[in-house]
Amino acid sequence: MESLKRTTEGATPPLRRRCNLRRPWLIAILISVIIVVIIVIVVPLAVILPKKHHHKVKAAKVLFPVYIYPETNTTWDPLYEAITTHPELDFIVIVNPSSGPGSSPPSTQYQVAVKRLSTYSNVQKVGYIPTNYADRNITEVLEAVATYSNWTSESSTLSMDGIFFDEIPYDWNSTKSEYLTQINEAVKNSSGIASPQLIIHNPGTIPDSRYNDTTTDITVVFEQSYSYYETQVNALEDLSTSRRGNYSYMLHSMPTMSNHTLKNFIDDLSDRAEYLFLTTLEANYYEKFDPKLEVFCDMVPTTE
Repeated sequence: MESLKRTTEGATPPLRRRCNLRRPWLIAILISVIIVVIIVIVVPLAVILPKKHHHKVKAAKVLFPVYIYPETNTTWDPLYEAITTHPELDFIVIVNPSSGPGSSPPSTQYQVAVKRLSTYSNVQKVGYIPTNYADRNITEVLEAVATYSNWTSESSTLSMDGIFFDEIPYDWNSTKSEYLTQINEAVKNSSGIASPQLIIHNPGTIPDSRYNDTTTDITVVFEQSYSYYETQVNALEDLSTSRRGNYSYMLHSMPTMSNHTLKNFIDDLSDRAEYLFLTTLEANYYEKFDPKLEVFCDMVPTTE
């Protein structure tokens, strides 16, 4: 019995020893597998998935070109509907009777349409005038400003709140700069253009910084398709965000996006430009109402 007892007490259980020796190796193997999974799966996803923007969403406004002749009292209904259903969203509507003001006063149909716009507190109206990149005879441009100004004499509800000058030069030229100064002064000195006498320039691209001046309220620094925007985004991001209140983006040919993706995209635009216009239309995009107009308006941030 004593010999048997010694043997039993002196022997070390072989199975337990093997288990204790293997456990650290198993843990090490499991840790290695987890690390490999992280490297193979998680890291590529972090690279592929878009980075979240942590900037603060900034309120924006809609710069809306309506180059559609109001044949009937219902022609502009999609615009009126968007304005009515988004009372918290401000609209600057570009009116363009005939590649400019046309006659003074405008036709009866146009008067009805413009007067209705005047009934909305969240709408400002600006008259369209092209300058052919400052090559158009300046007398014609000044006469167009005067025509819009004279609309007020017909009715105060026809008055414009500013002028949208299209086809503005972007490459520096001192003569053209003086041209722009003169047409801006014409707006600011016009008694028939209502306060705030907005002046909007549309070069359609980033202009030479020497064109920056205190009398131009808004500059359209991008007016092109969504696909072209993707090639210019870096240059646009380089513009100072401190001047976002002076910038506008106008994009056409927008692709189909989920509401979540579209919302993130518009929030990103609004961080760099206060005045926006987006349309899915690929042709005649200022002469038709986009079926997605309401969706676009829903996504524009109105609070910060």
